[in-house]
Amino acid sequence: MNINILIDRINDAAASNEALLLTNEEVKVLSKDVGKLRQVPVYSMDQLSALIDAGVIKTQPMVKKA
Repeated sequence: MNINILIDRINDAAASNEALLLTNEEVKVLSKDVGKLRQVPVYSMDQLSALIDAGVIKTQPMVKKA
């Protein structure tokens, strides 16, 4: 089993709106290949502005140090 086959199975299940049961081996393959990946959101200035306006992101006024 390789990661590409496993990702294809996951995508097929998602496209069909079906559950997917993974074997112990498949879980290990998935953990080894993508287990350390993290998603970092990247926003445009317009998106940041909208999130600030909505109160999702809290900001503090900048204070000039003397």
